[in-house]
Amino acid sequence: MRNLLALFGALVLGFGGVGWYMGWYTIHFGRTPDGNIHLEADVDQKKVIHDTEDGAKQVGHLIGSQAEKAQQAAKETPPVNTPGPATTPQGDPAKVGGWFGSEGTPPAPPTPPAGTGK
Repeated sequence: MRNLLALFGALVLGFGGVGWYMGWYTIHFGRTPDGNIHLEADVDQKKVIHDTEDGAKQVGHLIGSQAEKAQQAAKETPPVNTPGPATTPQGDPAKVGGWFGSEGTPPAPPTPPAGTGK
């Protein structure tokens, strides 16, 4: 719950700071003849709408240009890990000497060296 309140507070302060910087509103302080503090705020709604529309357009252009750059880069670079051309085996593997000998029978086990006694 505290995290949500902190997030809400950060959003309010952020919006307030951005609005103050962009000139969306002005705040005037004064004193009444009674001695009370008088607070007056003026919000320029047209400026807020105009600035947010311009910001949305700029973000859209930025995203569009990045997407175009990515498409151009994808067209220019060759694909990675593409399989090579398919080749067909030449001849019969049993007769060429694949896993089995030339007659299609398994090869004989190797003989131990002479003089080992085994």
